[in-house]
Amino acid sequence: MIYLDHAATSYPKPAAVLAAVQRWYVDVGVSPDRGDGDRCRLARREVDATRQRLADLCGTRAAGVAFVSGATEGLNLALRALLAHGDRVLTTAFEHSSVVRPLLALQRERGLHVAVLPPDADGGLAPDRFRAALERERPQVCVFTHASNVTGVAFDAAAIAELARRAACRTLLDASQTAGLLDLRVGADVVVASGHKALLGPPGLGFVAVRGDLDLAPQKQGGTGSSRALDEHPREWPAAFEAGTPNTPAIFGLGAALAGLEPAAQAARLAQGLERLDALAAGLAAKPGVRLLLPPVGARVPVLSFVHPGYDPSEIGALCAAAGVQVRTGFHCAPWLHAHLGTQAAGTVRFSPGPELTAAELATVLAAF
Repeated sequence: MIYLDHAATSYPKPAAVLAAVQRWYVDVGVSPDRGDGDRCRLARREVDATRQRLADLCGTRAAGVAFVSGATEGLNLALRALLAHGDRVLTTAFEHSSVVRPLLALQRERGLHVAVLPPDADGGLAPDRFRAALERERPQVCVFTHASNVTGVAFDAAAIAELARRAACRTLLDASQTAGLLDLRVGADVVVASGHKALLGPPGLGFVAVRGDLDLAPQKQGGTGSSRALDEHPREWPAAFEAGTPNTPAIFGLGAALAGLEPAAQAARLAQGLERLDALAAGLAAKPGVRLLLPPVGARVPVLSFVHPGYDPSEIGALCAAAGVQVRTGFHCAPWLHAHLGTQAAGTVRFSPGPELTAAELATVLAAF
């Protein structure tokens, strides 16, 4: 299989990640804070080390990083913790359903005022647009994605976070498409991401990282492994956001992935992925009828969407699958963006290659068209 769906889940996982997951199942088998003994202490050390690596990645303290089941849960919890009845929210048309759906549910439940920034004419979102919207809307919270999972355009998160801070507005950054590729130390109050995309970790794990001394109130209650017989969920972080048995094997795997994620390696992975993507884009552009949905010049991640007037995206996906090429078709869980792209009828075909794509595989993909 030629794999071109890294924006959904990276594949294959590094050998070190697989070995770390297996190590938990074979040699550890227990969760941290769920008993005494050497194995529980070992699990605690591994979990603490992974938490610290994520804190370093986001530029925050380890106690401000909570493990969750994925970015979907993390965004749901963070939005519920940040937003009060009647709050004003600023967001963008590029958002994933993990923001759109809970935000609209909270709008109905808590009477929120939600303002949605459409794309610029070139398909980006300039910080000046955020400045004007912050002045106009006066939001309490600004929630935005770091990069589009449809077009690959990346936004100036540091500039947006600084503008929001000056306007006394909290920021929630969805870094699911950029964690492992771009710098997350952008000054956002809350950063949420999944671990199974460019971070190369196992699925079923994500994180919420809060900035400074911000402590979001618990949004679900349950066991935390506390040695005290408490009948109320703890409010201290990170236990406040970590109710239930943790996904310790996935944390072991993510820790192994993060151990090899030095800044130079991260930059190299991004550059190689973009090089493969540009080669695919050039080959597709030469095919009659193909319309590439290219991002504006500037920061981006290795994601390319396209359409063809003679084929439904699902038909192209089926033809790719028959040729042994794994792609993504449809709306990519980005419900607001397609009206702006003119793809609201059936969505797009999406290529998101990794750096492992070879020249021979690239030729095979283009030959399939």
